[in-house]
Amino acid sequence: MKKLVIKDTLPDREIVHFADAQQTITSRFNVVFVEKNGITRTIRLPRRWWEAGMGVLRLARRALRLDKCNVFPMGDNLIIIRAGQAYLYDAASGQIQSTLKLRNCRNVLHQSLGATPDGHVYFGEYGANPERTVVPVYRSTDGGKSWKTIYEFPASSIKHVHGCYYDPYEDAIWVCTGDFAGENRILVANRDFSRLETIGDGSQKFRTCNFFFTPENVHWLMDSPLEASRHLKLSRQSRQTTELQILPGPVWYSKSLTDGYFLAGTAQEVGPGVQDGFAHLLVSKDLVTWEDLQLFAHDGWPKRYFKFGVIGFADGEQTSKRFYLFCEALSGYDGRVCQCEIVE
Repeated sequence: MKKLVIKDTLPDREIVHFADAQQTITSRFNVVFVEKNGITRTIRLPRRWWEAGMGVLRLARRALRLDKCNVFPMGDNLIIIRAGQAYLYDAASGQIQSTLKLRNCRNVLHQSLGATPDGHVYFGEYGANPERTVVPVYRSTDGGKSWKTIYEFPASSIKHVHGCYYDPYEDAIWVCTGDFAGENRILVANRDFSRLETIGDGSQKFRTCNFFFTPENVHWLMDSPLEASRHLKLSRQSRQTTELQILPGPVWYSKSLTDGYFLAGTAQEVGPGVQDGFAHLLVSKDLVTWEDLQLFAHDGWPKRYFKFGVIGFADGEQTSKRFYLFCEALSGYDGRVCQCEIVE
């Protein structure tokens, strides 16, 4: 039986974006912290005039989503997305510059930016999009200094993009979308999106936020509060899907550790696909069987205004002996970053 050990908590950090043996990148409100070689660099992001007062309290930040930002390292520099703007932080000069204004969202889903080994970076817009307008996918080939729209999902085809991920086995970008009937598809593209393959029939079975890539298969965990979420496996050769284990709720975030463990967090949402009152931290060693590592209760604040209960992870190479997660709207852990270990 496996057990989660929380070795340290960082109550003055809200989100952990990246962690490896060299550095840890976290944030709180509009401040990003880069900890490397025992030195902490603080980066203050632009904020709107009214945020100064509202951003003081954690509950206000939750309600107004002022805690949200995306930070993606590119070498020593950082690609940052916050409040509808993409920025590039230049580590050498200490300067931050705006590089892109998003069309219809403030931020993208956590962990949803993907990069090729030679530094092409991709992301798609993640907004409410009630009118179902065109949804762009962006690419940068210069480390986030500039962006071009590499693809657009046509109007009325999807609500938003959940993520763009690089598949090293097919040298392809896998894009997942949502949320409702006919909108859940997986797009597999080459680097310039000149060759496209669409996987899925739009049903909830193809609603996911991330992938596990293996040589023979592509795995995903459903992100559906509308029906029971499952683990699905797609054969690379036949492109046929196999339904595996039923999960206790929709999965937003997942993580592969370098020593053979796989992690996933179910979200404490509302709907028939949510089986109980907990966010489940799940672990697998074989991408077949998932077991509970720890349960986190929702903290009771109204979910519509103060967020669903969510477990998130950090990008970067980590092991079961030292990995990071953060929590939102979970009792005792809301707005905290945790350094963790798995013990047998």
